[in-house]
Amino acid sequence: MPRLPARLLRTLGWGCVLTSLLVGAHSRGAAQQSGDVRLHITLASDSIPSGSRAPLVRSANMLGSNSRWLSALRSGLPVRLHYRVEVWRSRGAWFDTFERQAEWDVLIRHEPLLDQYTLLTFVGASRQERRYATIDALGAALAFAYQVNVRPVEAGRYYYAASLQVTTLSDSDLDELERFLAGDVGQASERGGNLGDALGREATRFLLRLAGLPSLRLEARSQPFTVR
Repeated sequence: MPRLPARLLRTLGWGCVLTSLLVGAHSRGAAQQSGDVRLHITLASDSIPSGSRAPLVRSANMLGSNSRWLSALRSGLPVRLHYRVEVWRSRGAWFDTFERQAEWDVLIRHEPLLDQYTLLTFVGASRQERRYATIDALGAALAFAYQVNVRPVEAGRYYYAASLQVTTLSDSDLDELERFLAGDVGQASERGGNLGDALGREATRFLLRLAGLPSLRLEARSQPFTVR
């Protein structure tokens, strides 16, 4: 059996440690948040003769007084909300079929110098930025219902499936993590340092910070409707 290089083994070993930390953080976050944060999907009023209905999607209680997301924001960590709405065709006794989907992202950050909150909405290549002076105003904006332009057009029986993924891991966090696991630890160890020296204080703090970050995934399903 071929032996893996020592650097790769060290990288994989720390990858396993970090995976265990992140899995534990995800479980704690889901258990604490699933009963508080809610995802709703309803049908817009029937506005066309065929009976096709657009989905209305909103989240509720994202920034409650005991919310870990609010704590993360005030600690300087951005919170990312990834929404997805899928169109499913009901086939009765057969398996339901997936038709199409729409996705968008919401990124919220606290600006400590200005003491205000920034809300960025990304839909495809477009981007919209809004600022709020208070957490109550931000919470009301996050509870806004999105009407998604993803309705079916062919005749049949349909429903919508929505999901919301909430995380505090930003793109820069992921890039930093990749650098730690791919090269920094191995290079430091090859220079003769021990494991503690290889990680360094900054890397250790980064791993501990990731271990405590919450993560949450919610799902919801609309009522069925018929397109004539």
